[in-house]
Amino acid sequence: MLSQILFDVPLRYVGGIAAGEVVRYGAILKDAGTGRIIGHLQESGIAQSLLSQVLSSGPTPLGLVSSAINAGASTYTAIQMRQLKEMVGALQGLQLATLGVSLVGVGVSVAGFMYMRKRFNSLDSRLDELRDAMKEGFENLEKSGLRQQMSRTKSLVQRAELAKSMIDPQKEYREVAAHLADQAAYFEGEIVFQLSGKGPISHDKFWLLSQLWMLCNSVRIDCLIRANELLNAQRLSEKIALEYQSLFERVGPGSFDVDPSGSMATVRVLRDATDSAGSKPFLLDYLRTSRVEGPAYIESLEVEESRPFLVLVTG
Repeated sequence: MLSQILFDVPLRYVGGIAAGEVVRYGAILKDAGTGRIIGHLQESGIAQSLLSQVLSSGPTPLGLVSSAINAGASTYTAIQMRQLKEMVGALQGLQLATLGVSLVGVGVSVAGFMYMRKRFNSLDSRLDELRDAMKEGFENLEKSGLRQQMSRTKSLVQRAELAKSMIDPQKEYREVAAHLADQAAYFEGEIVFQLSGKGPISHDKFWLLSQLWMLCNSVRIDCLIRANELLNAQRLSEKIALEYQSLFERVGPGSFDVDPSGSMATVRVLRDATDSAGSKPFLLDYLRTSRVEGPAYIESLEVEESRPFLVLVTG
């Protein structure tokens, strides 16, 4: 598939980034001298498959990937070990060490609904832990129907996962994206409510809600691409980028009810997520104006069997 859509290997750009010749903004790689976009970073299906094996609800999955590497061949095959090391090398070299990509996706696709479903299962378990830890004060969150909303969202992700086997998958993708808009609005509203309160923000609640919101938005865009609704996906990604900027830039390490050093990783991921969301419209515009069909682009990523990350070359 690499021969049909022009991809390159991200590590080729690491030297340019280190030398200041190439700059990264979200998933965009630019020529520092001219400002011209030279490529778009995108994870492949391999990246999300590997992430699924080291899944956690913590804010720094890269540390988990590094731990997996340290675990050695007793846990992973030689091929998986090589892919994990390549993933870490690319992320560090491209200055994406916080791995916000595991939450919102690099480029335009999360490259696999199975990973997203596992992510929801992880967050569902985290909800139980949060409820048990807080007891009092969690009552309002329970009354808000969070559990019900999470179950509905997971059901929609499962629908998206099975859509490919339907007679008219594009219709199903469009319907799922429309329903997920309601789910995203719910989680966004809960985040706004958290920000509007007096005093420190509950770190664990805010982090859980933020992940749910970002996951919903990632799947919405992914579904629209699979439905080949690239212009609509572009307009939606522009709206999402503004929403992330508006809400996530209102919090800092001192905003939460934990030690600032403990919330620093969360803030870094949110900043990275905001940058990544801001770069997606440019990639979608490139695909649309270059007449690359959404389903074909997604397929080229999903069938990649060796490289966790790719760069779509634009010039």
